[in-house]
Amino acid sequence: MPHARIDLHRVHQPQLPEFSRAVLAGMVKGFDMPADDLFQVFRFHEPGELVYSPTFPEQQRDDIIFVEIVAQVGYTDEQKQGAMRSIVDELETLGVKRDNVLCVMLEVHGAAWHAGKS
Repeated sequence: MPHARIDLHRVHQPQLPEFSRAVLAGMVKGFDMPADDLFQVFRFHEPGELVYSPTFPEQQRDDIIFVEIVAQVGYTDEQKQGAMRSIVDELETLGVKRDNVLCVMLEVHGAAWHAGKS
């Protein structure tokens, strides 16, 4: 049950439904997970609240979208890279410049999850 936290500038708020679908599609493809495994948090920021390098590493950014995925330990490096690459691919179809997306994955152990079941 991966969970995505997406930080981006408020100017993108009208595209929230499309961005949500893109992030989910990338995760479904990369992690081979069910399409109804949808858990996301979007946090919108004003100019100056997101601090980033416009050029590191060898990038040309004019904006930033941070995608942080929290998932249980167990995905292979190939799955993790595939999911993050797929998310960027999906966002690119919406007109987001690839250099403007930074994905990171945090892994937690199973005992760190609770989804309301007894």
